[in-house]
Amino acid sequence: MLAWHLGAGAEIATTLIHAELGFVAELGGDAEGALRHQLAGHTIARRSGDPRALALALEGLACAAALVGGHRLTARLLGAAAAARDSVHAPLPPAERSDVDRATAAATEALGAAEFADEFARGTVTSPDELVTALPTRTARTAPRPA
Repeated sequence: MLAWHLGAGAEIATTLIHAELGFVAELGGDAEGALRHQLAGHTIARRSGDPRALALALEGLACAAALVGGHRLTARLLGAAAAARDSVHAPLPPAERSDVDRATAAATEALGAAEFADEFARGTVTSPDELVTALPTRTARTAPRPA
């Protein structure tokens, strides 16, 4: 499917495909695969200029960051994603919340609710490019499979 979309010139659709492949990798504990797919989706979303695509990519990167214990960065990425969605009045639909809820829960558990809220707020006013630059280019390990 990914190759077909690329061949058909539907590059923007590949943002969603990379995000979903990244979520699958994350759920399987494959931190490197999750990061690789989410970064690929982010590159396409950034090039497109579509705030909704950018938000999805940032949400995916937040999940990848949570998998390797980058909880402050997770909260900031989620804040940046929310800001991108707010900029075009396109909130995350309830049926699509499970990935964001999973990353939010992991970061909130690690940081506590107050620190999560502070980091989330910081993310709403931080350049997404700055946040993405803070991601590891490679992960040191494959994370254990989430329960």
